[in-house]
Amino acid sequence: MRPATFIALGAGVLFAAASGLLGLSASSHAQPPKTSASPILLELFTSQGCSSCPPADELLNAWRDKPGVITLSFSVDYWNYLGWHDTLSSPENSERQRDYALARGDGRVYTPQMVVDGITHVNGANEAAIEMALRNAERRLKNVKVPISMQAEGNSLVVDIGAAPETSDMREATVWLAVAKDKETVAISRGENRGKKITYSHPVRELTPIGMWKGERMTLRLPLNELQTIGGDCLVAMLQVEGSGPILGAAAYERE
Repeated sequence: MRPATFIALGAGVLFAAASGLLGLSASSHAQPPKTSASPILLELFTSQGCSSCPPADELLNAWRDKPGVITLSFSVDYWNYLGWHDTLSSPENSERQRDYALARGDGRVYTPQMVVDGITHVNGANEAAIEMALRNAERRLKNVKVPISMQAEGNSLVVDIGAAPETSDMREATVWLAVAKDKETVAISRGENRGKKITYSHPVRELTPIGMWKGERMTLRLPLNELQTIGGDCLVAMLQVEGSGPILGAAAYERE
């Protein structure tokens, strides 16, 4: 086994502390994840300046506690000119949405847009469409899913990632860590949603690559206290092909 490379945080950014590498080295001797299956990841692209978004934000709040799914909210910045600057928005969130559209090849970028397991998108306010997309993603990715687990050990967050299924041809992916708030309620005083208070479920504050997976079991250790300092009430690890492709696995850790 090669020496482990530990992750440190500074100024809200993850970086490799040794060997110039990001993430811990993979090892076939790592303990397998305790979970036997991976949930489906729902990513909602939304905006405080979008009048069509509040129903989708509310629906995401309802989905967050359902079994078999993990939810994340990404506030985009391209509606900020409508009279209200989205307090949760970032150019990086908008870029992630555009990267998905490029990877799919359809160029579709809108709000509220729900991306399901990285492979399909639907209107985030249409529950029936979301349920259909969930079934579709489960069917399409069932043979390539990789188990992932997250747990606290002292001051560390331990992320265990399993090996690729024998029948899978997907054996290389990026390990991403999303640092999110549990919930955040925003009072909007201008723009299309003026006068409303909207609660956002798992709004992402940072999304950072923390390692590369090569089809074998691997374990990552992250400084839990520093993650929580930058807003890590909810931490989500995801295994994604080529940065904006299928989600092969995901797991969430929420501070009690």
